[in-house]
Amino acid sequence: MILVSGKKAAQQHHTASIVQVDGLGKKFGGPPVLNDISFKLQRGQVHSIIGPNGAGKTTLLNILTGIYKPTTGHVLLHGSDMSALEPHQLAACGVSRTFQNLKVCFNMSVQENVLLGRHLHLQTGFLAGILRLPSMQKNEEEAHTLARELLEFVGLRVDAALRPDALSYGALKRLEIARALACDPQLLLLDEPAAGLNPQETMEIKKLIERLAEQSVTVVLVEHDMKLVMGVSDNIVVMNYGQKIAEGSPETVAQNPDVIAAYLGAHGKQEKAEVTP
Repeated sequence: MILVSGKKAAQQHHTASIVQVDGLGKKFGGPPVLNDISFKLQRGQVHSIIGPNGAGKTTLLNILTGIYKPTTGHVLLHGSDMSALEPHQLAACGVSRTFQNLKVCFNMSVQENVLLGRHLHLQTGFLAGILRLPSMQKNEEEAHTLARELLEFVGLRVDAALRPDALSYGALKRLEIARALACDPQLLLLDEPAAGLNPQETMEIKKLIERLAEQSVTVVLVEHDMKLVMGVSDNIVVMNYGQKIAEGSPETVAQNPDVIAAYLGAHGKQEKAEVTP
């Protein structure tokens, strides 16, 4: 589970490859949206995917989570091809994500929102649910305990019965991460978790991502906040017009002329100075 000793978890298979993206391409009838994308994701590291609007980041994320199927290439999870799997099948394999736009159920409590992400692990049948058998009650108790622990883990120290509409926007972002963690993922994909957040809320997201990596969760971060990306990433893939134009450490990427020209634009030199660690 997530909530083990961070140091111990970080040491476990920290540099093992969990995902390999090989020659990935995607077309929707016109020019390729993605073209020959390849990279590896190492266990327990933070991998960011950046690029200007229209670079293909969301399409890539949707392929990694089974929403889209690649036109060419493969995505391997622990060496097995996951390209044809549906989202619920990938979730059962330990792949989870959040979305750029909030997907919170406001008519449910914060605890119930987290429990939505746990349904794949509730091993009870129809009869057990109808008869309220002890196995059903035990699973429910364990799930409720986990939900409260995950709320604490993401920094939401609130009444579990609280409705989400009482939370700030930044807290709602962390609630979504708690729900994504409820399925006990090995690979967590975060789609712009800092969008719309103030600097303090962004710092809380940064610390949370760092804690996840310490727990040996592999994080894929799609984000426009360059300060966050440069401060939290182990590896960065830079995309432009559906192609990978650079990959490497934050320091390497920040100094890459192609990245400065394609992503940072006309004011690249100034922004480069601001985001270089």
